[in-house]
Amino acid sequence: MRGRKVTLHGSGSNKRNFLFVEDVARAFEIVLFKAKVGLIYNIGGTNERANIDVAKDLVALSGYKGDPTDKMTFVEDRVFNDLRYHINSDRLFELGWREEVSWEDGLKMTHDWYIKNSSRFGDIDAALHAHPRAGLDKGTNV
Repeated sequence: MRGRKVTLHGSGSNKRNFLFVEDVARAFEIVLFKAKVGLIYNIGGTNERANIDVAKDLVALSGYKGDPTDKMTFVEDRVFNDLRYHINSDRLFELGWREEVSWEDGLKMTHDWYIKNSSRFGDIDAALHAHPRAGLDKGTNV
């Protein structure tokens, strides 16, 4: 949307579990009304993706027809960046929750929402730095 390249930490091989916001909201509702008090219910689904694959999908959604890596820039990885987080959602599944929105549909709806609503957020340039430092260095705000 801003004509900039997508910034990826390291090689982009770090994996995360992605869920569409409505699936997350339904998970909270199920936990609120069906969960056993005192137990932990992790919310995770089947949409584990490497960050580079997410970037490729976003570049494709933007309409770019060439090699998606042409629209990416790679920066040094953060020293505290975990490769992957394993999420065990068995307790949530036992309550009957399942993700309903596919990766492709959820990403498209999210992309379209941001296209339509990006003006709500004002100037977000400060949030787009590859290595935010706020609070990490004494006396700095960036």
